[in-house]
Amino acid sequence: MSRTQSSRQHVANVLGALSLVVADRMSAAVEAVAALGPSAPAALAALHEFLDGGSVTQLSAALGLTHSGTVRLVDRLGAEGLVERAGAQDGRAVSVVLTPRGRRLALQIRQAREKTLTSALSALTPDELDNLSAALDTMLTTVTLARAEERSAHGHGRSQPWLCRLCDFAACGRSEGNCPVNNAVTTSDQS
Repeated sequence: MSRTQSSRQHVANVLGALSLVVADRMSAAVEAVAALGPSAPAALAALHEFLDGGSVTQLSAALGLTHSGTVRLVDRLGAEGLVERAGAQDGRAVSVVLTPRGRRLALQIRQAREKTLTSALSALTPDELDNLSAALDTMLTTVTLARAEERSAHGHGRSQPWLCRLCDFAACGRSEGNCPVNNAVTTSDQS
């Protein structure tokens, strides 16, 4: 086995282990804040960042849940006073909006996520952070394009959850054109 192949296997293995521990820690942190199950933090974050006033169908797509599972989730969030249903503009669908309490909880979820992620980065130097940032942008672009290709090749099966369902759009620089996921999707849509 060549050194390059051995190095790539090592990096892939270490990335897999790191991905799991970071995802597990982040999930535990945001689920502890919401205390409403594993899908609630992503639903609240998505509603806060980009989907407030969206339909149950849109929320279902963002979370990768079935429509009925999303309805049950919205029912739980509503019972906790975190969301309200409102008539959509077209009169046929129902939109889901965050209540002030839901907005505060979504911000707490974002803070818990950020604390967990910045903790994982704490030992890196500024140069290492810059290099990691560039590598992660490249990797996210690659993953995003592969997902878009899979979707177009396989049509509309069970949807995958959106990559950005827990993201902080301000932190990724989406509005400034710095989000690798949004940039990849926009580029692939124009192709």
